[in-house]
Amino acid sequence: MTSSDPTPAHGLQRLIYASRQNLPPDAPLDEVVADIIQASIRNNRERAITGLLLVHEGWFVQALEGPGPAVRERYERIAADPRHADARVLEIEPASARAFGDWNMCARTLSDADDALLDALAERESLAPERLDARNALRLLKAVRDIQGRAGFG
Repeated sequence: MTSSDPTPAHGLQRLIYASRQNLPPDAPLDEVVADIIQASIRNNRERAITGLLLVHEGWFVQALEGPGPAVRERYERIAADPRHADARVLEIEPASARAFGDWNMCARTLSDADDALLDALAERESLAPERLDARNALRLLKAVRDIQGRAGFG
């Protein structure tokens, strides 16, 4: 928890979910994700929510951190968003500290250059939302966080 974080440690929750992208075939993914991030930054800052959104081959995996009621309300809005299908909570639990506290929201799209990351995590076969578990999702998101930080985005 950072010193500017208004959320007491006992009230901090982390929710990780996965969902399939439900976009029209001609929808420009980069623009859709940019719109999501822009709205998320504005809305999440007001609610002390931080997180990371991972976009890859037709699906989203996201971690949300913040006060429990705000995190659950944000997830309910996401699950009801028509851009998401088959949304599934992988984990919701108290967190002792924020893992993604540098961002009100950040997004990363995995590319061919990230193949080494996927190989190292041995996640190639389990990246589908219906097979991804909470432990591996958190490992993946933290690895992406670290890449973002090294690239100067964090």
